[in-house]
Amino acid sequence: MQVKITSRGIPEAIEYIKSVPRGAKITAMRAIITYIIGNEQHGLKHEPAYRYVSPFQSYSMDPVKAARQRGWIFTHLDQIGQDNRTHEIANGWQMTESNSDWSRVNVTNDADGLQWVMGDGQSRHSAAAGWRKWRDIIETNLAGAIQAGQRAVDAWLSSKGRV
Repeated sequence: MQVKITSRGIPEAIEYIKSVPRGAKITAMRAIITYIIGNEQHGLKHEPAYRYVSPFQSYSMDPVKAARQRGWIFTHLDQIGQDNRTHEIANGWQMTESNSDWSRVNVTNDADGLQWVMGDGQSRHSAAAGWRKWRDIIETNLAGAIQAGQRAVDAWLSSKGRV
């Protein structure tokens, strides 16, 4: 499942971009998206520290699902309690550009299982392990992203001799 986040989905960023001089709009949007994607310390690429979650804490409340989950757990007992992360989700966040006007700079991630780890269908296990939903991460990083956009605009203006 692919997640695609466009600038249209972030109204605060759109309001800021409207206030930026015409030539610097794409520079500001790239800086905002780069900040939102982040790195190991913040943003979408940030993974929570490994936290052991008991299989019984992550069971579904649905008895049929819980029985299936128990079956999987007993089949994979040798792997439980180990940090077997592949970092596929964190490394999957990318900035892409298209030619349309306001959604020119987008964030995408094609990693398998993203919807259960960081998406709207987040599993109980992922939530208990400390993973945040991608919408919450964008919301909490938005102020810093807009500041990064402003720094990029300031640098763009000074390179053009306008400051």
